[in-house]
Order: sequence, then structure tokens, then C-alpha cells
Amino acid sequence: MRRQSSVGGERGAITIHVAIALIALIAFSAFVIDYGLMWVSRRQAQNAADAGALAGAISLLRDDASTATAKLSAAKFAETNVIWGAANVAGSNIVVDASGTGAGEISIPPCGTNKGCVRVDVFRNMPDRPERGGAVLGPPLPTFFARMFGINAQGVRATATAQTANGNNIKCLLPFAVIDRWADNYDDQVVTTYFSNDGDPGTAGWTSNDDYQPPALGHTDSYVGPYGNNPSHTGWRIATDYGRQMILKDGRPGNYSAGWANEVDLPDSTGSQDYQWNIEHCNETGVGIASVSETCPSVDWAIGCVSIKTGVSQGPTSHGIGNATRGLVSQDPDAAWSPGATSSVPGRPGAVVGGKGMGSPRIRPIVIIDIDNYIARGCSGTTCIAKVANILGFFVEGMCSDVTLDAGMACDDPNKDVVGRILTLPGSYAEGTGTVDDSAAFVKVIRLVR
Repeated sequence: MRRQSSVGGERGAITIHVAIALIALIAFSAFVIDYGLMWVSRRQAQNAADAGALAGAISLLRDDASTATAKLSAAKFAETNVIWGAANVAGSNIVVDASGTGAGEISIPPCGTNKGCVRVDVFRNMPDRPERGGAVLGPPLPTFFARMFGINAQGVRATATAQTANGNNIKCLLPFAVIDRWADNYDDQVVTTYFSNDGDPGTAGWTSNDDYQPPALGHTDSYVGPYGNNPSHTGWRIATDYGRQMILKDGRPGNYSAGWANEVDLPDSTGSQDYQWNIEHCNETGVGIASVSETCPSVDWAIGCVSIKTGVSQGPTSHGIGNATRGLVSQDPDAAWSPGATSSVPGRPGAVVGGKGMGSPRIRPIVIIDIDNYIARGCSGTTCIAKVANILGFFVEGMCSDVTLDAGMACDDPNKDVVGRILTLPGSYAEGTGTVDDSAAFVKVIRLVR
């Protein structure tokens, strides 16, 4: 009798192994593909949050410290970043708003005196979140293989906070060095017709018609630089001087009037043609703010020790500013100062409007020098080293002969004096050099802090 074979009893065993292997392969695919999709989307969500926060901080710096424009800019830039291929429009991918009721939030958290922060939270379908009222926020991210395990949707979220902070280094310097403000304790030219405070002691009595007359010259005016954390300094302050009209006058040793200015002899600049080029173009040399202890024994641009020449050359200055074809004003001829426009400083109206607005090439940095250091050095020749006490943004309105002056303002030489407005502007921060008090920090940096 033939014995029955036992091989038939193993039929279908491979199917079991394949089924087990398929489960493992599907689980692995779910991990690789679906989890990978989530992480790609997470990176895209982070890009959206980063872009929104940076845009909001830039707007906070330039346009509207009341935060409305900053929030609008943050929302716009966050929504233009794609998350998993979907167009970022309200209701379809991400929604960024200031109310907290959509699929994203923008807030302006406090982050220090004279600084601002913008935080952007981006969500892509975070379903049934108790802390958000159980709302389903936007369409879900898809899953493919994870559906085999009952996971039909997934979501991502990201957050970013950008901060505007104090800077201390900048490029594209206008080649003008201007003396800082002082406490006008001695005043032999009191004129109250336009300046009711003229003659008052201290910085309250400083006006644009004053001269600096310190103890070194036998009088009682005094100067305290804005270095470090010194709120008692006498220099320019954002809260009170943003938008102030300033006339840069041809400064001579021994005659330190308001707006006293000298030429800055920037690197690779050897004559009047280079000086004019530096007005019309951007010299890429970075210039820093000096520390309080810096004595500036030699020229070092990075740490705030600059080379200056006595006076301001009339021809190169007027051509560099006002030339009809290549002068600085002609590079953005429609830009103008509007005292009623929304500024970036609370309680201080005014902004550049028309043309390229607050992005105008006519907004350039100028160095503010420590006048006591200058006098102590005995600068009387054609060149000298000056100590940079601060850096201001300066909107160039034009040569004095072409500009409408504020009440009480006057030029010594309308064909030689440059007129502009004090502003803030973006720069950079460099370690190992000086800083200024928050109240005097006109140079700002924008950075992601979270």
C-alpha cells in the first residue's frame, strides 16, 4: 500500500509568511513615507513661521510699532510658504491671523525696552486639540500606508519668534561725521522765537542754533556719551529725536555748532572723487561703535575709530547729493518725508513716503562722534582720528538750497550744507566692540530667537 505524502500538509505556509512580511513592510512604509511626509511638512511649516516672524519684525522696525502692520506682514509671508504642495490661503492650508481663531496665531510678546518681538505659530490640521476648543484647523495632511492601522490624518505645527535688537555695526556709511548732542548749560544765543525751550539747562535747552561751549573752552556745557547702559547720556534719543531735521554744517575746530560735520575718509578713498563716490554708492567697509574705554590711538573702522578730514568739500558734496543724473537724491527722487505718516516709534509720527519709502537708498547711516574726545585730541589739522559714539540713520532730503526747512532752522551755506532726518535703520551686531544705551540705539538687528 502506497504511503500518503506529507508535503501537501505544508501547502499555503508561504502565504502566511508573506502576509506577516507584508504587514511588516506596510508598517515600515508607513514609518518611512507617512512619517517622512510629516517631517517634510514640519520643515515647510517652520519655514512659514520663520518667514512670517522675520517679515513681522522687519515691519515692526520700519513701519508700525502699533503692531497692526507687523501682524499683517507676518501673515502675508507665512501664508505664501507652501506646506505639502497646497496653496497657503485661508481655509485650504494654513491660516495666520492675529485673533487666535484660525489655524495660526501672530502675537507681539514683550521683549525688553525699545525692542520688539513678533511670534508666529503655524498649524496644519491639528485636529481635536482641547486647548484650542476642539476645532479642526484646516485640512489634514494625508497618510497612505498608515491607513492600514486606522491613522487617516496627521498634522504639524511650528513656531518662530523674531526680535528687533540693538546693533553696533553697519556698512554703506555716508562720509559725514557729526558731533553728538550735549547738555546746553551755557547759552549766549538764546532765541525763543521758534524754540521755547532755548536757554533751559541741560539737554532740554539744546536747540539747533546752539554752540558747544564746554569747560575746556571756559564754559559749562557738558557731554555724556551714550555708551553701554547709560540712560543719563546727553546724546540723541529715538523717542524724542526720530524724524528730527538736522543740518550738516561745515565743521571747523573751535567752532562746534549744532550739526557740525566733517568728511569721513573711508578706506580706499584718496581724494574728492572717492569722497563723492562714497556719497553716491555703498562703501562696503563695516564701521562699528566704540566702547566707552576706547581711546582710538589709531584708525580701526570695526571698533569705531575713524579717519576724518576738516570741513566738508562743497563741490563733491553738492554733486554727490544733488546731481540730477547720479546724485543720491536722484536715485529715489519721489521719496519724501511726511510728518503725519505712521512711524516706527510710538508717539513720534513721521515716515518716508513715496518712491521706495522706508527702503529708500537715500536712508543711509552717519557716524556720530564723541566731541570731548575730538577736542581732547587737539584736532586742528586737515586729518584726525574720531571716536564713534553712535550711528544714526539719516534720510537725505537734499542740499539746503533745495529743501524746505522746519521753522527756526537755518543754513550757514545753503549750497554746501546737507539736510536730512534722523531715523532708525537695520545693521548688524559685532562682538568685541561697543554698544549704546537702548534709548540711543538707532541701528537695529533682526534675528530669530526661537
